[in-house]
Amino acid sequence: MPIDRSQFPLVFLRDTDGPEGNAEAELAALLAEGGTFVLIAQHDGDDDANDSQDARKSRALFLKRNKQRLRELCAAAIVIEGLEATPMPLRLAAQGFGKAFGVPFHFVRDETEATALGKDVLARRGAAQ
Repeated sequence: MPIDRSQFPLVFLRDTDGPEGNAEAELAALLAEGGTFVLIAQHDGDDDANDSQDARKSRALFLKRNKQRLRELCAAAIVIEGLEATPMPLRLAAQGFGKAFGVPFHFVRDETEATALGKDVLARRGAAQ
């Protein structure tokens, strides 16, 4: 799932038909740059179902290694649900993840809502710093 930084500081994880990027390397580069951002992803009910155990383990280790930097730079994570609401167990898991990593999670219906919320979160964070 390649990272789309064309609207930075709104950073999108996008499903594309093109070649898969190395999301971990792209996210590591983003963290190394040091700018505050909001991560926005489209929810697909099968997101993790197709990932191998090794891929999930690699992602978990990456997040663990970069926990502090994520806490510092990622103002929020926003999940675009579309027409189907995210099941409550997944919402609770995301909220728990967000709490552990210091990154608040939000769920919205579409990209317009995600963009507006992301801009609001960034504005509030800027005012708080």
